[in-house]
Amino acid sequence: MTDGQIVDLYLARDEDAVGETGKKYGRYLFTVAYNVLGDESDAAECVNDAYLKAWESIPDARPASLSAYLGKITRNLAINRYKASKTKRRGGGQVDAAL
Repeated sequence: MTDGQIVDLYLARDEDAVGETGKKYGRYLFTVAYNVLGDESDAAECVNDAYLKAWESIPDARPASLSAYLGKITRNLAINRYKASKTKRRGGGQVDAAL
């Protein structure tokens, strides 16, 4: 399925859009998230969150490049999750240094 067809599914609010996105870009999005986080379960959650963000945002903005659009969403979600896991109240990375 082409990117334009997938975007049309999103615009029509067809739930198959998420499934088609997963088939075509699931591994790519997982790799983007995993490269930032280094944890498979966190990366999988970021990918699922990216699908939700795409579902919510695509009717407002029709992306020219679906892969870049989804990659950016996934990367931002992964960076936010990484920052949240490294905050000061969670040790701020000091536990790693102590070990």
